[in-house]
Amino acid sequence: MFARAIGDPLRYGYAVGRVRVLEARLLGRSTYERLADAPAFEDQKRILSETVYGGLLERAHTSVDVELALDRALEELYVDLLERSNLPEPFVSLLRVQHDYDNLKAKLRAEALGIPIDEMLEPLGRVPAEAFGPTGRLTGRLAETEAAARASAAGPDGQLMPEIADRVVDAAMLTDMRLNAEESGSAFLRDLVRLLIDSGNVRVFVRGRARELTAAAVWPMLPEGGSLERRDLAALYRLPLPEAVERLARAGELRRASVEKLVDPERTDVALDTELARFLHRAHRIAVGPEPVLAYVMSMRSQNQAVRTLLLGKLAGVSVDVLRGRMRETVV
Repeated sequence: MFARAIGDPLRYGYAVGRVRVLEARLLGRSTYERLADAPAFEDQKRILSETVYGGLLERAHTSVDVELALDRALEELYVDLLERSNLPEPFVSLLRVQHDYDNLKAKLRAEALGIPIDEMLEPLGRVPAEAFGPTGRLTGRLAETEAAARASAAGPDGQLMPEIADRVVDAAMLTDMRLNAEESGSAFLRDLVRLLIDSGNVRVFVRGRARELTAAAVWPMLPEGGSLERRDLAALYRLPLPEAVERLARAGELRRASVEKLVDPERTDVALDTELARFLHRAHRIAVGPEPVLAYVMSMRSQNQAVRTLLLGKLAGVSVDVLRGRMRETVV
């Protein structure tokens, strides 16, 4: 039933028509360059005034305002494109699942840093954001993931280490996505999740080595379902980092990525985002079906992240050169 619901191309006709209109409104490289070069945040708002962000950022003055405006942009997309198009519920759920795990990371990070969680939660997941708050209660896979993250990320003094907790939660999210993709029967979804798992494993390798974590310590952060078996990944992790990452990348969709960039912690995310953009570019060319809808939603997420980086960077006083460096290789 799930595979038939998510794989029927006729269910996507209206949504794909909307996507073809909306694709023309995605920001181009020149807009990113103008945002990076803008003298101040108010100038960036003027550049974005004619885009989907214009009205949402009109009264934004702080980093919190920016975060809320960008969350609102995605929320409007989900309502307009996913729900009003009457898409199969399993497909919508597949797209929303990431936000549940993002909220779980926010919960653990807020606790570790001793800061309020309310403004960190996204209203975009399958589970209400309130469930991640101080009086909320998680169940099922999210509750199991929270327990696993707490066990793996507890420091010698009992203090939670947020970066390790993030990686454990990411692994659980990718496993959740893999199970959905396998059940869907869609080869495109399976390939996409395999790419995301490989990318997540590269991040674990690079950041784990930077923190001098052992192979045993990174084991809970490595999900099944990538281009290499989990036991093979544990063996690779013991090799010199460039050799380990090269073997991992060459085994799957990351074979075109620069190993030099992948092993540089400052450039890892940009290099992986570039490979994801290449993969999604293929999906945009499919005439009808779940692929172009999924590709557009993921492109919007990437665009949101790039805009967030540029706006928050400007508010924080980050230099034009640094902002340009972060955007130079990002192609959405």
